[in-house]
Amino acid sequence: MRTAFALSVLCCFAFALPGHTQNLEYVVEAGESLASISAQSDVYDDPLLWPLIYKFNRDQIKDPAMIYPGQRLQIPVQVDASMRARTRAQARAVPAAREH
Repeated sequence: MRTAFALSVLCCFAFALPGHTQNLEYVVEAGESLASISAQSDVYDDPLLWPLIYKFNRDQIKDPAMIYPGQRLQIPVQVDASMRARTRAQARAVPAAREH
């Protein structure tokens, strides 16, 4: 686990999700999953929001249970409450994808 989220966090601008204009670039470390990344306080502080990361990075993530060290993921940072609620419901429906 990281002591700080200072590794390779860069502000980027993208328009892939409606209403989301700012993203972070996140570099995956060994042993991490989308849920563990999502659970970090500097990301979403909620492991059930991992589908947001998956959806935003489908061009490089074919299986949400398979991410790799060194992989650079875009993390949407502006996510409204209704999107969070829908995403949590989706994550609960697919528990096997939460951890690898």
